[in-house]
Amino acid sequence: MIFSPLFGGLLASNSFPNEFERDVMSQENLLNGVTICAIAKNEGRYIVEWLAYHLAIGVDRIHVYSNESEDNQSAKLDAIARQDSRITWTEWKSLPGVSPQVSAYNDFLKRVSTPWVCFIDIDEFLVPLEDATITEWLSTIPSDVSSVHINWRGFGSAGVEDSNYQLVTRTFDMAAAVGWGNHHHFKTIARTDLATEAMIHNVITSSGRSTISDFSEFEMVNNGLSNRIVHHRIQINHYQCKTFEEFSARMRRGDANVPDGPGKLRDASIERFKQLDLNDERNTAIRRFDSEVDKQLEWFDAITAKL
Repeated sequence: MIFSPLFGGLLASNSFPNEFERDVMSQENLLNGVTICAIAKNEGRYIVEWLAYHLAIGVDRIHVYSNESEDNQSAKLDAIARQDSRITWTEWKSLPGVSPQVSAYNDFLKRVSTPWVCFIDIDEFLVPLEDATITEWLSTIPSDVSSVHINWRGFGSAGVEDSNYQLVTRTFDMAAAVGWGNHHHFKTIARTDLATEAMIHNVITSSGRSTISDFSEFEMVNNGLSNRIVHHRIQINHYQCKTFEEFSARMRRGDANVPDGPGKLRDASIERFKQLDLNDERNTAIRRFDSEVDKQLEWFDAITAKL
């Protein structure tokens, strides 16, 4: 049990809803609460902004598996979780022959208590394009839909070369053209009570329709690609590039989807960076949440200032 300043210092638990929330949450929120789950390694540079942003758009709970980080990521997660019951985290070890990402995701399926669950990475940001909150968007999903698969919108470096900037979401505002092939990738939001298995991009459900963001059915390729690219009322901003310095460092950390071994290494070359560093169109949809993000960041920055 901890205190949450967001709710007047009332006692809170990590169940959904918290006991003090039962009297203040609307029926819409109770029916459409969502938890985001992620696995992260050495993301201390980015984790606070990512947490603050997703809480600002109305995400109810966030759980992070910290995978053998060597920076201050775990310290930041711990400090924030002690002050905000919406954030929880777990140390997660890599085991021989096992994808740490897949094992973490499926561990979390046993723990999640909100009606919806979503698995994304720290360089991915859910962006409602019309709705005021993610809850408002979730309330529009037809009752026969068990999972929604949201396409990427890839963002390039915007010509930024110096990694000494403040916020990812306010620095990189140039995106690849809508029809770029990488945008066929998706991440999934699923109804928790129907979710049976989590993969990197897909969540298997026991029944119901699987759709893309316009709630139409689609053909899936390799459990991670849709045959059509749709950004209907929501998209996932994918900040895969940032600066070349950051890109190459992330590539050298390896792929959390792959067990330790030769296959874990990724291409950190400037040639690979240039293939992904597409800056065709300015896209500032995420900026409409700046005010709420600032409120969250002010508090989280104060909590983590000495770390």
